[in-house]
Order: sequence, then C-alpha cells, then structure tokens
Amino acid sequence: MRTYIYALTIAAASCAAGCSSDKEPLGGGTADTGTVRLTVAASAEVASETRAETVELPAASVPDADDFSLRITGSYYDDAGTMHSYDRTWPTVGAFDAPKMVHGDYTASVSFGDMQNEGTDAACFAGTQDFTILARRTVEAAITASLQNAAFRLAFGEWFSRYYTQAKITVRTESDHSFTFTQANTSLVFVKPATKLFLKGTAVKAQNGAEVEFPEAEIGTTKARTLHTIRVDASEAGGGKLVIDLDDTFTELEEQVIELNPEAQTDLRK
Repeated sequence: MRTYIYALTIAAASCAAGCSSDKEPLGGGTADTGTVRLTVAASAEVASETRAETVELPAASVPDADDFSLRITGSYYDDAGTMHSYDRTWPTVGAFDAPKMVHGDYTASVSFGDMQNEGTDAACFAGTQDFTILARRTVEAAITASLQNAAFRLAFGEWFSRYYTQAKITVRTESDHSFTFTQANTSLVFVKPATKLFLKGTAVKAQNGAEVEFPEAEIGTTKARTLHTIRVDASEAGGGKLVIDLDDTFTELEEQVIELNPEAQTDLRK
C-alpha cells in the first residue's frame, strides 16, 4: 500500500569551532552545544472503520512538510548545574535555522490545522519526536505527522439509486456544522473526533415523482485518526425506509411525503 510522504530536510549548522578537547563535556554550558537535522514527513494512512486495515487519504488532503509549524521544547543544565527550560517556535518547518543548542533532551513537534475547525479543508496533522543534543555533534530527528481529527464521506448504495433521485443528504455535527451531499458530490469532510453525527435528507421517488424527506436522526460517533464511510441505501423491500450504515451500525429512517401547499394542490387539480 502506498503512503504519500512529503519530506523536507533542513541542513543543520556545522559543529562549533574551537573545541579544544576530544572528551565530550558532561556538565552542560555554552561549550556543550550541538545541532539537530530534522526530517519532516506527513503520512496519508488512517484507520478505516469499514475495513480491518488502513486506508489512504487523497493526496490533496495531505499537507506538504513546509506547511507545518514547528516547536522545540526541552531542558538543559548550565555550567553551574542549574536546569533551564527551552521553548522555541518557528512559523514553518522551512524557517527552522538549525540553531546551536545546549547538550540536553528535547522534543520536536510539528502541527498543521486547527482541531476546532470542521470542513472539507480542515484536516489536522501533528507529530512529535524526542532527541538528545550532544556536544559538538549534529544529531538526526525524523518526525512523521499523521491525521489527528476524524474524516467521513458518503457512499450511496444501489437500492437507493433505484428508488430515489435528486437526493440531498445533510450531515450535522455536534458543533452544529452541516454538510450537504448529492449523488454527484460526496466530498471528504474533516470533523472533530468523538463528535456525534446526525443525518437528514430529501429525495424524489423515482416511481411516482413524489418528494420525500427523511427526518434527522443520530447515526454514530467519530473516532480520531479514522476515515468513516456513511453508506446511504434504501430498504430492499421497497418499504420507504432509508438505511444508514456507519461503521456497521445501522439506522433506519422512515420517509415522509412532503405535502404540497394548498395553492400548489389547487394548481395541480386544474
């Protein structure tokens, strides 16, 4: 299975000049500096609730390495043995200038997107990697970022297409963001993890042209780092029921005929 990887390697500064001893200092301090060479990659692989394996997000949904912001945190000791904290950020990975850092333990974190946002372009990726700076050396740290929020898409079943046309299916999240799909538009949507999903819709019956609606109902809950497929189908018995399958959890919605207003009914009788 392919994994889309977007990598950007940042060249670190060379070892500090003027080192007078081959023995590595242990106490920390200004002489005990080194650098880190970072490699950042974004993985398209996510879990799938409809299969017992991973699947891949579309390449357009996966950010390039330089789209990530970077933060490095850690701690080190000065010559007097006092511990200091290190916390520095860069707006993008490409802006990282490989500064000299004091011998110590650090964590590099990259992030893209906002977990509070929901929408077709709201993918949120993050990744971390621990590393130790060694005096007068350049160390390697590879970070792989993966999807942190959840995603879902719609798929219309064969029986639905037989019984209904002109369908408009709306999925709403607990944050009250609504996304409407048609049989020609089933775009991937990114939402918060652990959020409940609610579904409603309208359609036209292929048999007699009657417009029907399906009242809103809760259909399931999303999971982090997971691509969910909401399958919309109709009862094979043709009993006027919409069958919703989200991660093998089934919900049935009874169709309701949309009554024409009195003026429209009068016009139809003429």
